[in-house]
Amino acid sequence: MVVMPDTLVALLRDWHSVPVATIGSDGMPNVAAKSVMVRDPETILWGELYFMQTYENLTRHPVASLCVWEWTPPFTAYKVKGRVAIHKDDDVTAALDRSVWAGHPEEFAARTEKMAAVVLTVEEIYDQTPRLEAAGKRIA
Repeated sequence: MVVMPDTLVALLRDWHSVPVATIGSDGMPNVAAKSVMVRDPETILWGELYFMQTYENLTRHPVASLCVWEWTPPFTAYKVKGRVAIHKDDDVTAALDRSVWAGHPEEFAARTEKMAAVVLTVEEIYDQTPRLEAAGKRIA
């Protein structure tokens, strides 16, 4: 496991949704916005509400990558990669469901199933800050 730096944790907590990339059954990338939460400095959590492409991709290939960045200079940015575990009908899912339901009752009413919780264990972190000495460098 890799521990996220405080600046990355702060960015993830500031953003409402981040782009999350998965791998499709045909090997093609898929990107979808996910409302993430930092569970602890080594894991990121989000809910799967509609069980569509991202969920299907994660059941076949349990890996994901996400990115997050500052909106103002100096534009610090990160890419995170890791393996995921999908939780359904357990304590992890119940806690996440209670946490997010309160703020989004209309969106969640469209669900066809109970929420699944996706827990990403951080394995790699890259600096994506737009400058030659940093961009693309693995930092953890």
